[in-house]
Amino acid sequence: MSPELSRRSLLGGLVAGSTLLSGCLGGLPGNSCTSSYSLEATALSDPELVDTVIQDFHEHAETVSRLVATAASEGEATYSTYDHFPLDSGDYVEHDGAYYRVERERIETRERTAREVEIEYDRNESPPTGATVFDFDELPKADREAFLAAYPSKDFENGDGPQGFATGYAYVYPDGADSRLIDAGTVWVRYDGRPFEVAVGETRTVEEQTDRYTLEQVGEDRAAFVAFVHEELVVPLDDLSDGERAVFERAIDGEIDECEPLSDDFAALKDRLDETPGWSGGRYGARLVAYEGTTYEVTLMNAVV
Repeated sequence: MSPELSRRSLLGGLVAGSTLLSGCLGGLPGNSCTSSYSLEATALSDPELVDTVIQDFHEHAETVSRLVATAASEGEATYSTYDHFPLDSGDYVEHDGAYYRVERERIETRERTAREVEIEYDRNESPPTGATVFDFDELPKADREAFLAAYPSKDFENGDGPQGFATGYAYVYPDGADSRLIDAGTVWVRYDGRPFEVAVGETRTVEEQTDRYTLEQVGEDRAAFVAFVHEELVVPLDDLSDGERAVFERAIDGEIDECEPLSDDFAALKDRLDETPGWSGGRYGARLVAYEGTTYEVTLMNAVV
């Protein structure tokens, strides 16, 4: 199965995956705050709870749907990738009205040779006279897939897109695939009405991993899955002190922030939430809690400058 296509690192863009967020308001000139915590509690109805737990797989949706359908009907599905895993252990998915927990197991790895695909875009630039220009549709299939692997499509979904960007991606061309881009130097590709500078050249080794996916049914229907989530994923938030309760109820009304050192009540509630497990696939810093008969998604984040 072909590796999943996905975009790669926009230069100068947002850096994701850090456990600390920069930009604490307290770090502005004239303010001594260098570390703060934010807390927000969002009430969830049962339908919203299901939507929160079930992953939104975005560009992996087609691949996930295929893997889940195969695993549900045949007992397992395999997938090979040198980039992103479309599914991971602990993800929850829906198929034909039933709900499942995903398990992923590595079964094989191998080295592959990838080509560096580089795309640059400047809204104010056009191909110079004499430049090699390809229409996207006239490129061989492997070249089109290599381009789309690096192309940051989400940045063009609204309006005219960015002023410019540079992005790169390591793409494994299928053995024997036709290409008009490999070692052609810098050329131009006209895609969706816009010209992009493209270069496909240097090689590097990447590790391709093959995984086996299996499913464990955790709800035969939506109602059963809601019951499972309440039982297994939602943690009761009880026995709060009056001060902790006051902090939490402020977070229900809207996001609250405190700079360190935290107040005693905020610190006590933070410590309690630190001991509350999240769920696999959940947003960083997010927990599901039950407070006075209502379910909340609680987000606790630390920001430093």
